[in-house]
Amino acid sequence: MITIASTRRPDYGMTCAQCGETLIAPEWSKYVDERHVVNLWSCTECACQFEITAYVPSNIKFMNDNIAIKPFFPSLLVA
Repeated sequence: MITIASTRRPDYGMTCAQCGETLIAPEWSKYVDERHVVNLWSCTECACQFEITAYVPSNIKFMNDNIAIKPFFPSLLVA
C-alpha cells in the first residue's frame, strides 16, 4: 500500500506559534467564568507551549440546551 501525505489542513484546532504545525486540541482548558476560558496548547513537533484566552462576547445569547439538542438527537423511543 502506498501512503501519500495530505497537504489539506483542517478548519479546527490551532496553529503552533513557533513552527506552524496544526494542533487539534489543547493540553488543558481552565474555565474562568461563563464567558472566559484559558487553553494551554502544546506542540508535539517543536515542544512549544502557549496559552490562548478565549472570550465569548457579552452580546451573545445562550440557547436552552434542549432547544439546541432536540433537532440533532430526536427521541429513539418507538411505541
